[in-house]
Amino acid sequence: MDAHQLKFDIARAQLGAATGLFLRDRDPISVHALACGACELLEGVGQVENVEVLSALVLKLNPDMKPGKIVRLRNQYWNAIKHFYAQDKKTVREDAALLAHFSDVQNDTVIWQGWHDYQALAGKLPIEAQVLQVWYFAINEDKLAPEVDKDPYRKFFPNIQSDQRTEQKRRLKRACEKFRKNRQIMADHKTENIPLLYRRPE
Repeated sequence: MDAHQLKFDIARAQLGAATGLFLRDRDPISVHALACGACELLEGVGQVENVEVLSALVLKLNPDMKPGKIVRLRNQYWNAIKHFYAQDKKTVREDAALLAHFSDVQNDTVIWQGWHDYQALAGKLPIEAQVLQVWYFAINEDKLAPEVDKDPYRKFFPNIQSDQRTEQKRRLKRACEKFRKNRQIMADHKTENIPLLYRRPE
């Protein structure tokens, strides 16, 4: 198997597992670790295949920004979760203050980014990822460009910004279940019609 394809497949497995847990509102630490791992792999595949993934787009729009800043922002909680020692391999990391601010909300952006880059590479998305993209901007309208029409997001998830987090997640899950039953959408060539959790043939 091609090395790039192998890394892409691993990223898909991680991202699917992260999204499955996220939709069930389970284990935000594992969700974050899986999603960040997928983001790193997809970013690398995009770079070597010359596909404009999110980090490349951000740098194009912000030419004065250093690439390392994007990675640091995305990985700050992931590094605290996965590393025991600091970079010198001797000093124990002090991450309590940082992780005190960690919650499931930090998973929204990394999962969204993962599926954004996956779509750039694969040209399609599972239905859950399609719904999640709309949900993400419905609760984060400030992340939309000023010229983008916000009405479609508001119609899809009306008044969701005023809901409690638990209700926002419940509405996301119900929307995914609803649209998975939509035969027209599921038959569309832009819909990846396989489960979030699956095993590729050997």
